[in-house]
Amino acid sequence: MILFISIAVILIGLAVLMVSFPLLRSKKRVFVSDPSSSLNILQENLKQLEQDLLDKQITQEQFNLQKSEIEARTVAEVIQIQQGALPSQHAGRTLSYGLIIGVPLAVLGLYFILGNPSALFETKDPQAVQIELMVSQLEKKLADDPKNVTGWMFLGRSYAAMNRLPEAKRAYLKAIQIEPSNADLLADFADLIAFQNKSINTEAMGYIDQALKVNPKNVKALALRGSAFYDQQKFPQAISDWNLAIQYLGSSNPDFSQGLKESIAQAKSQITNSSKKSEKINPQNQLTGRVSIDPSLMSQVSPTDTVFIYAKASQGPKMPLAVIRLTANELPRNFELNDRQAMSPELALSQFKEFTVIARISKSANPIPQPGDLYGQIDSVKLGANQINILIKTKQP
Repeated sequence: MILFISIAVILIGLAVLMVSFPLLRSKKRVFVSDPSSSLNILQENLKQLEQDLLDKQITQEQFNLQKSEIEARTVAEVIQIQQGALPSQHAGRTLSYGLIIGVPLAVLGLYFILGNPSALFETKDPQAVQIELMVSQLEKKLADDPKNVTGWMFLGRSYAAMNRLPEAKRAYLKAIQIEPSNADLLADFADLIAFQNKSINTEAMGYIDQALKVNPKNVKALALRGSAFYDQQKFPQAISDWNLAIQYLGSSNPDFSQGLKESIAQAKSQITNSSKKSEKINPQNQLTGRVSIDPSLMSQVSPTDTVFIYAKASQGPKMPLAVIRLTANELPRNFELNDRQAMSPELALSQFKEFTVIARISKSANPIPQPGDLYGQIDSVKLGANQINILIKTKQP
């Protein structure tokens, strides 16, 4: 912000310098036509000001201010007449220098009086200032009372809120040293470690286990262990822990309870998807075969080129029903197309009877066919076909 002020003052100064440049260059004396005429004008101005006050066009405060200005100008004119001095070349230069230096300072001063100078400087969030003050007071209190477990726990939470994580860990460890069997404290510390490491690692899991050993009904520890089970894809265990947490939580924190319920729904969805993948596919509801490439085209193919193998209904939607994606270095390759590779659950392969099966090599990895792609296809393939042999031998026109 200091840079902003400096630039503003410099720019204003340059503008005034350009205006006053002719005056700086002048070598002639500067004369005033008739000093008494200026006094007449000031007198007329004062009469008009008094009339404006009578007509209630200005307030008494405005009248007093403008009257003071006129009186000051009148005094200056009288002094000039009495001295008989007319502005010289030196006076002209003094005036110019005064403009160059004084105008920017005057503008800046007016801004601080009439503008919003606080906007030039960064101000701290009042809430953040309050938290810092409370933390400072708590630190002083703990220096006098280092065995205060609650104080250390709140200091740890405050540091965590301020993103001062190393200090938060030290505060929690001091509290745990004093009271190692405090389940809430152990769960809070595990949560802090998980946040810092972006995962529930071995260290965090150790404190979660300690908390649940002390109190098997600790809601936060149950929720954290449920999250750890979810990350390990142990979805039934995660659901069990989250249900217990909801049960022990009761109605004390509806938002937390709702979040746990949403997590349970996600875990159940994962179980459903896993069971579908483990289901055996009826051979009559899939297409199997082999894809290879014409040897004459091998020089045009890079090992990292993308290969799409997909089936489209002969009569029905134009979009592929099932897709496999691999790379050219995997060819030749056996394939299976079934409902597991379905692009949409509503358009499963098993819902149709006849297909066109296509294998396409793409250098751009674009799912949409592009000119220059290599492809091969078989038409009128019946559902359940198991000896489909696709040879990639043609360029996409």
